[in-house]
Amino acid sequence: MKNTLFGIGVIAVFLNAVTANSLAETRLKMGLAAPAKTPWAAAARAMAEKVERSTKGSVKIIVFPGSQLGNEQDVIRQVSRGRIHIGSFSNTAASLMVPEIALLAAPYLWESRAQADCALDNHMISAFDKMFKKKGLVILGWSEVGFMGYASKQPIRDFDAIKGLKIRVAPTKASDITTKAFGANAVVLPITEVASALQTGLVEAADLPGLAFTALGIGKVAGNWLATNHSHQVGIVLMSKKVWNRLSIKEQQKLKEAREGVVKLRKQVRGAEKETLAKFAQNGGNVISPSRDDLRKWRSRAEGARQKLVEEIGGDAASIYRKILAAKNACNI
Repeated sequence: MKNTLFGIGVIAVFLNAVTANSLAETRLKMGLAAPAKTPWAAAARAMAEKVERSTKGSVKIIVFPGSQLGNEQDVIRQVSRGRIHIGSFSNTAASLMVPEIALLAAPYLWESRAQADCALDNHMISAFDKMFKKKGLVILGWSEVGFMGYASKQPIRDFDAIKGLKIRVAPTKASDITTKAFGANAVVLPITEVASALQTGLVEAADLPGLAFTALGIGKVAGNWLATNHSHQVGIVLMSKKVWNRLSIKEQQKLKEAREGVVKLRKQVRGAEKETLAKFAQNGGNVISPSRDDLRKWRSRAEGARQKLVEEIGGDAASIYRKILAAKNACNI
C-alpha cells in the first residue's frame, strides 16, 4: 500500500512538473504573405531562432509563410484581436489599421535610401507607436519591401508616355493618388490579379515593387520595367497587444531586440531586386531608367500628390507628415 501511494506521489509530482513546464513555454504564431523561399520568410525564421535562444526556450515563435494563416488583410485583423500573435505586413495591410502610415509610401518622399533608413530607424516608430497600440497592436520593428516602378507590356520611355494609360494600382491611397498625379488612369487590383490583368488587357501597366515584379514572374507577360523608384515600400512587424502584455518585461525586450536587425534584410531585398532585374534584362527584358531631366518631370508632380494624400487620409495625417519632414531634416545625410 505504501509503495502504491509512493508511486502515485511520484507520478503526481512528474505531471505537475510537466504542466509547469508547459505553462512556462509561450508559443506564438507568426503569419506572413511572403513565400517560404524569400528574404522575408528567412528573416522571420531568424527572428524566431533568436527569440527562442535569447529566452532560453520560454518563448517560441512558429512561422507560417506563404499566407498559410490567410491573406495579410485578414491576418492583421486577427493579430489585432489576439487570435494570431505576430505578423509581418506590407504598408498596404498596415494602412487598414492606421491609415496615416500610408504617408511613408508617398511619392519621392525621401531624398535617398540612407535618409529613409535613418528616419525610419530613429524617428518614425515613436510617431506611430501609440496609433497602433490603440488598434491593439505593438510595433516590433520595420521590414523592407523595396522601391516601386511600373511593369508594362509596351515600353514607357518617359514621363509623357504614361499619360492616359490604364495602370494597376495597389488598394492604397498612396498608389492610387500617385499614379493619377502622373496622368494615368488607376485601376485598383490586388497583386494576385496583376498578371492576368496584363494578359487580358484590363490594364496596360502595373505599379509594383521591383522584387515583386521579378519574383512573381510578371516579366513573362510584361516585358518592360520602368525604374522610376517613385515610392519606398516599407513593411512592419506587429504583435498583438493582448499577447504582448502577457509576456514578462525581459521577454518583451528580447522580442524587440530580435527585430532590430532590419539592416540585413534591407541589404538582402535591395540586393535581390538589383540582381533579379539584371537577370530579367539579360534574358531579353527591357529595363528603362529615367534620365535626369525626365526624372525632374516625375518629381515635379510628387509634392502635389503628397499634399493630396495628407488631405485624403485625414485624421492625424497632417501631424504625422510634419514629423516625417522633421525626421528628413534630422537625417539630411
